[in-house]
Amino acid sequence: MASVRTARAAWVPTLALVLSAASPRGTLAHEAARDLPSGERWKEHLEKDLLPFWTVPDALGTPRGNFPTYRCNDGRLIDPERPCPEARDPRGLMKEGLDEQYVRMMSRQAYFYGVAYHLLGDPALLELARDGVDYLRRHALEPGTGSAATRLRDGEPAGPPDLERTAQDLAYAQVGMAMYYYLTRDPEVLRDIVRLKHHIFEDYWDEGFGMMRWTVRGEDRERKELVAQLDQVNAYLLLLTPILPEPERGQWKADLVRIAGVLRRRFFSPKEHLFFGTLDTPVSEQPGARHNDFGHTAKALWMTERIGRLVGDPDLVAFATREADLLLRRAELKDGSWGSRPLASGSIDPGKEWWIYAELDQLSATRALTDREKARPLAKTYPFWLKNMVDHEGHEVWGFVAGDGTPKRGLKIHLWKSGYHSAEHALVSYLTTKALADEPATLYYAFSSLPDEVRPYYFAGKMRAAVTSPLPGFEGRQRFEVTFSGLR
Repeated sequence: MASVRTARAAWVPTLALVLSAASPRGTLAHEAARDLPSGERWKEHLEKDLLPFWTVPDALGTPRGNFPTYRCNDGRLIDPERPCPEARDPRGLMKEGLDEQYVRMMSRQAYFYGVAYHLLGDPALLELARDGVDYLRRHALEPGTGSAATRLRDGEPAGPPDLERTAQDLAYAQVGMAMYYYLTRDPEVLRDIVRLKHHIFEDYWDEGFGMMRWTVRGEDRERKELVAQLDQVNAYLLLLTPILPEPERGQWKADLVRIAGVLRRRFFSPKEHLFFGTLDTPVSEQPGARHNDFGHTAKALWMTERIGRLVGDPDLVAFATREADLLLRRAELKDGSWGSRPLASGSIDPGKEWWIYAELDQLSATRALTDREKARPLAKTYPFWLKNMVDHEGHEVWGFVAGDGTPKRGLKIHLWKSGYHSAEHALVSYLTTKALADEPATLYYAFSSLPDEVRPYYFAGKMRAAVTSPLPGFEGRQRFEVTFSGLR
């Protein structure tokens, strides 16, 4: 695979489609962005801090696209006979053998490459996203049931059986395909996405139960899980709904509203100003219970606010923004970094979990688009991320960092950690920082022709220009370099 830098330098645009006048030169950066890392710094972060971990040969799988779930912190595959130190005491993060891959993590890795192409424009990265998506479509999707495997061994489903798989795992089987379709509008990929979505909503959504079931069969059937609902939104529904053809667009909007209602009515606690991760267990409402943290609440509020704006529901937007402001104030520590969760003592856990920290940054940055004061915490939380969360030797980000910034050097990728959150964090930080600085943002797509609706990820914006150039390896498609302004 050509290096990112070399491949990008070789491209020469062949056609320019100017959609509106360029922005006036000399526009002053908005005050809210003056103390933030620049938008270009976030592209550099993805290219230099994150990407090298995902482009070493051992990351690509055999055959390419059969991405491994577990690797050492230097990027090498784990040798069972001579495991790297971080794999000797995995603390439950290697529940299955090294000969199995989790589909949700393979899908997240495909998503990572899609985001990397989206920001950097290197066709070699889109090829890796395609390889991962193609492998999952061939090996993980089940045409007969409409479902997706949870784990694979030698390219075959390794269990559990259909309808005992969790709604969350099925959602994350979609995330790589969803990003790929968003970038390419490949109709064959969309057909597989729609088939799996139909299976989830037909078999797992239970009107009498009042929500999405965790599983349809088995001992976990009665579990009421926040992520069974929430992860349908962030894994595929919210990204794809605005760009779908009808009637899917209208149907998916209705599903988004339905899920937002369940999140707010069933899982949100007005007293605690948190979303509970589970319901109806003896400890569901206690600090430290499963998913009772700032990350799940931040993600639920971010998704609710985005749904409200997409469907034109001011009540959803008002609820989410009000609660987001309370959450961000509560999560901000005295040193300017984010805490992770409330503790039974009434204090805040100062330790950092990579994905919780990312979700709080993303929520704060999105709030700053309409209330510039909300960018203030980012002047400290962003530098903490870039300095302390990044593994500056082995690349990618640490999973856990102590309150004082010391990393806990366990496995950086495992059955619940891949490149999904770090890539999304870089993308959202780039887009929102550009908007706060009153600068245009540039993203790359791979269309056969310019669609009617092109959006910058979960946001709306004004498409100002699209420049096309060849896209080697993708017959019938062109590389579209699209510039946006007015992000909201």
